[in-house]
Amino acid sequence: MIWRRFMIGCLLTVTLVGCGGCSPLYILEGAVVQGRILLSREPLVRVLNDPTLEPTARLKLELLMEARTFAAEALDLDVGDAYGSYAEVPDGALVWVVSAARQTQLESYSWWFPIVGTVTYKGFFDRGDADELAASLQADGWDTYVRPSGAFSTLGWFDDPVLSNWLRRDEVALVDLLFHELIHRSFYRAGYTDFNESFASWAGRAAAYEFFLEREGLEAANTKLARERLEASFTGSVQWGKRIDALRDFYRRAAMGKWPLERILVDRQEFFRAFGDPQRVNNAVILARWAYRKDLGDFRCAREHSGQELAVAIAQTWERSLSSKDPFAAIGCQGVSGQAEGDPSGRS
Repeated sequence: MIWRRFMIGCLLTVTLVGCGGCSPLYILEGAVVQGRILLSREPLVRVLNDPTLEPTARLKLELLMEARTFAAEALDLDVGDAYGSYAEVPDGALVWVVSAARQTQLESYSWWFPIVGTVTYKGFFDRGDADELAASLQADGWDTYVRPSGAFSTLGWFDDPVLSNWLRRDEVALVDLLFHELIHRSFYRAGYTDFNESFASWAGRAAAYEFFLEREGLEAANTKLARERLEASFTGSVQWGKRIDALRDFYRRAAMGKWPLERILVDRQEFFRAFGDPQRVNNAVILARWAYRKDLGDFRCAREHSGQELAVAIAQTWERSLSSKDPFAAIGCQGVSGQAEGDPSGRS
């Protein structure tokens, strides 16, 4: 049983870091990298008992231990032994993630893998492999985006460790990241990248706010910062939604007018300015970032309607989302603005 679980876990890890069509050697390389991380894990308790541990690191690891307890007891998440250990990893990106999209419409390129289903990204431990895939997709006429990531989840197949590069984050971002990854461990729907990420973004930030509210009080700096970031995520989601709608309308008009590709690529730059530097933005960049921002106000609306504590609201919202192929429509709040008075997490 243990061996079977290990092999399935290796398969999951490889799909998360990119597998489709890859050679047995590449699969082995991915498993070896993940294996090294897992074998280097040390229990957090042992790390904290080290008298040479840097004080700031100690404070952040102690904070994470408190947050793990909160996740298990107050949020009823599937914590198990996840993030109860620590692993040193090199500074910088741990994984390089490739996304792609059509040049003339907001439609992502996707890959299918066992266990995780269809996903709109493919990750690599080696930057060169990521760049090679991106170049191949560009040659076939796709917009591409290669971005670094300092964290990943094996969705419960392994007890993922806290990684040393996490500790570069401030306390609020650190706790948010932990909750985000534990949400993925507890709730995952194969083939629904956008909903999985958007749900985890909302739940992680809402949980971070409530954690600091309970731990430090309403007027504490961390509580205020967590609240500001949660509120900003709702506002940002609305703004991004409007920009996305405008860009989709542009592509529809271009398709109806049968505009040549050259005209579309020039004219779309004006819309890209709303998302940042138009020289660094393309459809792949927009869709990859939108996945973490999509319709966040729907989740707050769902919690307001439920009138429940966050743990219950998370579970109920997820359960409703499973009733339809359109999970955003299923939760019953599609299209709300996400800007409401009172508690930013949606508590009544």
